[in-house]
Amino acid sequence: GCTFEETSDPAVPCEYSQAQYDDFQWEQRLPLPPLFPGSYLVVNASQHAPGQRAHVIFQSLSENDTHCVQFSYFLYSRDGHSPGTLGIYVRVNGGPLGSAVWNMTGSHGRQWHQAELAVSTFWPNEYQVLFEALISPDRRGYMGLDDILLLSYPCAKAPHFSRLGDVEVNAGQNASFQCMAAGRAAEAERFLLQRQSGALLPAAGVRHISHRRFMATFSLVAVSREDQDLYRCVSQAPRGAGVSNFAELIVKGELAVGLRGAGRAKVEWEWLLPGGGVSSMGRGPWTRRKG
Repeated sequence: GCTFEETSDPAVPCEYSQAQYDDFQWEQRLPLPPLFPGSYLVVNASQHAPGQRAHVIFQSLSENDTHCVQFSYFLYSRDGHSPGTLGIYVRVNGGPLGSAVWNMTGSHGRQWHQAELAVSTFWPNEYQVLFEALISPDRRGYMGLDDILLLSYPCAKAPHFSRLGDVEVNAGQNASFQCMAAGRAAEAERFLLQRQSGALLPAAGVRHISHRRFMATFSLVAVSREDQDLYRCVSQAPRGAGVSNFAELIVKGELAVGLRGAGRAKVEWEWLLPGGGVSSMGRGPWTRRKG
């Protein structure tokens, strides 16, 4: 884990890097007023422009079971203005960053807060946790990170999702993802289906199976090949977030029709298969058959 202290346990290495594509860098702060004792990562919002971002990226992780990433943070300004937004992203197998799975904004007092991230991304897949500081228009105050730890036991503050399975439908049909989770549903205020590209879909409903198991259902209406992608379940609450594995929405063949030339009755058609393959094609007028 990462405690950012010079006396950190060498048996628990901390590997992180500052992104090179962002606008500025997080600073490692040694004990210094007016903030907190100890060493930690910090951003002084007054030193940067509104909308600027800084990313710190932690080492790739690959686990055989759902596990828990715990971290401490603060967002603080003397006059109560928001220094910005602290966001967390979970990138899988070096893929796109997508949308934040958790974020916090505002000023929350001169104190540390603890939150957890329950990640259900399983071996052989790898994932990276990325923390983002986004500067607010107020540009006042500080954002900080400390004690980022990989726990060997389940999160207490975030639900754990079961493995999410692929969904296969025909073009034009509705698709449904069912996200099963363990934990108290009250620990999550929002349930979202997150597309790998970043788009978010709210849950159509949440059903309690027992006092510690529940299922969130997500519906995609009349899907097309444009909807074929990877999707995952996300729960969000101030005390943490749960993130499932990515599952694939597979949309089977759809009919693509286009007029060619001047003849109205002459059409060329082809039956498209997943992956862009062609099952059959033809030329000529459409006819209606009985039986």
